[in-house]
Amino acid sequence: MPETELVNIKINGIALKVPKGEMIIESAKRIGVEIPFFCYHPRLSMKEGGANCRMCLVEVASRMPDGSLRKMPKPQTSCSLPAAEGMEIETETEALNADRRGVLEFLLINHPLDCPICDRGGECPLQNNTLHYGPPTTRFIEEKRHFPKAYPLSQYVVFDRERCIHCARCTRFTRDISGDEELNFLWRGADMEVATFDHTEYNSRFSGNVIELCPVGALLSRPYRFKARPWDLQSVKSICTQCSNGCNIKLDYRLDRVLRVNARLNEDVNEEWTCDKGKFGMDYISDESRLRTPMIRRNGELSPASWEEALYLIASELKNVEGKVAGVGGAYSSNEDIYVFQKFIREMLGSKHIDHRMGPNFHSYNSGLLKRFGYPAMGNTIAELEDMKSTLIFGSDFVDEQPILYLRVRKGWRFKRNKVVEAAPQGLISEDVRHVTQFAEVSLNYKNGTELPLAQGLLAALLEDKGWPLEEQKLLSNISGKTVAQCALETGVDEKDIRKASELLATDKMCIFAGEYVTHSPDAAAILEALGDIAVLTGNAGNLNVPVTRNNEQGAMELGILPNMLPGYVPEQNPGMNTEEILNACVKGDLKVLWIMNTDLVKEYHNADLANSALDACRFVVVTSHSLTETAAKASVVLPVHSVAEQWGTFTNVERRVQAYRKAFEISPDIHAEWKVFSDLSSMLGSPMSYSDGKDILVEIVKSVPTFAKCGPNTLGDEGVILNPVAGGKE
Repeated sequence: MPETELVNIKINGIALKVPKGEMIIESAKRIGVEIPFFCYHPRLSMKEGGANCRMCLVEVASRMPDGSLRKMPKPQTSCSLPAAEGMEIETETEALNADRRGVLEFLLINHPLDCPICDRGGECPLQNNTLHYGPPTTRFIEEKRHFPKAYPLSQYVVFDRERCIHCARCTRFTRDISGDEELNFLWRGADMEVATFDHTEYNSRFSGNVIELCPVGALLSRPYRFKARPWDLQSVKSICTQCSNGCNIKLDYRLDRVLRVNARLNEDVNEEWTCDKGKFGMDYISDESRLRTPMIRRNGELSPASWEEALYLIASELKNVEGKVAGVGGAYSSNEDIYVFQKFIREMLGSKHIDHRMGPNFHSYNSGLLKRFGYPAMGNTIAELEDMKSTLIFGSDFVDEQPILYLRVRKGWRFKRNKVVEAAPQGLISEDVRHVTQFAEVSLNYKNGTELPLAQGLLAALLEDKGWPLEEQKLLSNISGKTVAQCALETGVDEKDIRKASELLATDKMCIFAGEYVTHSPDAAAILEALGDIAVLTGNAGNLNVPVTRNNEQGAMELGILPNMLPGYVPEQNPGMNTEEILNACVKGDLKVLWIMNTDLVKEYHNADLANSALDACRFVVVTSHSLTETAAKASVVLPVHSVAEQWGTFTNVERRVQAYRKAFEISPDIHAEWKVFSDLSSMLGSPMSYSDGKDILVEIVKSVPTFAKCGPNTLGDEGVILNPVAGGKE
């Protein structure tokens, strides 16, 4: 990477070196000087938005060859002014303050003075800048413009058009970041407004971000509207639980109720974005349906019980279990909870029957990615994705499965001209779906179920290139003698498109994503082998990614919620049963106790009939849960457990990054941490596991699991730590 050229400038008399071309508004931040602005945002392009508000004006002078200063005749917008050698900038002068006062006076001409009822009040840049720079009174006595108030822009976003200052932040977000491009300016002059085309519903998976981007109270959250003021709220750093990406968020709450979720900055993970599932899907924490007391089945019906009664009943059943017990779940629980869970099942109850996977495939982790490349799911970090020259997204509804990874890939395409190849089944790709298809260089729309021949076709096209060494070709045998033409005929994809895609993938920085259409395929192992060959052949052996989808599914893998792997991917000498085998054993009556950990098995397992049959047939079923799910409704005992807001803990995200979340409040003293349930039961069974809190458990994990060696409670910080490589794995 070439060295960045630096230039010498002065800001308010302070000399500093900054990268050539850096915007002055960013240079000023280096010395703690804040220049007021509305329209500027460092992650959004300047086109059709930069310098809209004129609030960030500065005075600029340049040093002449004779040593004199030559001042620009007019103030400049610092958000669009690139740094150059010898510049001298002033950010606070009487003239600039007068200019800013004039800008604010114009912005307030039509802006309604309804701060007392605006949800943005108390954290509004327009309000703050007006207090600091603005005029004390208005000279405008004419009628302000009026629009209908609280226009429902979407399911989650309400729009007050009277408050809009036309900064273009929201319109640029939909173009630069989310890619749906649904918001833009309609009309001109005094009639100009932000809207969707023909005022249809704003339908975006990332619509909640425009609420945080809006510098005034024009775009607001419908669920949060009129619920609280910023000074009413407390805030805690947390991690989103709605998918595996591990977005950093802030839970804003009052008493024991989460009122809103905002993004928290983490450059390595979600930058400062969230998807709507995360921003508006965390309300389960404070939902009225939360279980607040244990429940025991009496006379065929679940009824409330005390913790002592529930634990005594469970302990009495487990005393005579003789190893005929199994544990399923854990992909939604913290690292600390699942570590104690597997320890309880294995060491306390003497069972190896434990799994978190919901099927339909239950491949061995002794093979596949871990054996071939030395990692279990993703070879790349999230931040690396934007620097890939080309990306293959194979068999994935990417924007739904991995929303933040999607934004990174799209960012690389938008701002760095990276190429994207999409391969998805017919029906998933259409003109109406404007996501990966919208910006993919090539879209391979294959017949359903033909993932394997398509992967073989891409590999065959690469092998036909005479530039590849013959010894490499001999090592790669996954095309089964097929030609590109044969694969094209079998998949229904044009042969030219397959060849064009293979040309785009033949770069030194290329990565592959395999989605759920691959992992759920009966040919999953062969498909991943072929995709692995493509990665090896192009010199990108560590860049095949098979990301998990549930929020701590990666943690469940890392910490041994598998029948054939102990924590840290240490092979289990005598493997137990996987989820499918466990459920079949329940149906046959071979298991006495089934423990389901914070998972709605009936809803999530790929074969709901088998899940229902197993729950009906098993003599004793224990479920830990937040609410009375379909699975919990069939249990012998249901135990209410903490959510992400009620305890300190850690999750492991899709890139193997361990991140901490903090306790916000306690809903009820009768809701316990999952690890405490296992700790209390172990004491009742005569072999106590004593922990005082989640940090104690993490300290034990750090000592006993080498991959977690860098992940102590005091070393995680706010950004988290990526796990060590798997012992014996390939680098």
